[in-house]
Amino acid sequence: MKFQSIVLLIVVMCASSVKNEAIPLEGGRSVDVSDPHVIDIANFAVTEYNKGITLSKLKLVKVIKGESQELSGGINYHLTISASRRFQDIHNQYIHNYETVVLEKPSEHFRNLTSFKSVNA
Repeated sequence: MKFQSIVLLIVVMCASSVKNEAIPLEGGRSVDVSDPHVIDIANFAVTEYNKGITLSKLKLVKVIKGESQELSGGINYHLTISASRRFQDIHNQYIHNYETVVLEKPSEHFRNLTSFKSVNA
């Protein structure tokens, strides 16, 4: 009975890894917020977010902090960014912080915005 339970557990774990590409291989690592690639990932997140907005688009101000996490199918970038939003009065600009998650699969030239939410400063 114990052997069967172990075999079942192994089968379930293997099926899970085949079904879901986003299985973490190791813990998150801090990223250099001035790295051009990290800034490019942040700009991608803002651009994708803006696709769903008709008024007052966001513009990236800076990357505040972030980490990357290697996955079996790519890399997840968890970034905290600062972005500005201009309203109708061009002199009024509001800056707010956001948390974003972008999945990147460099070998496939693929990126996907998986999360973008406002956070308190």
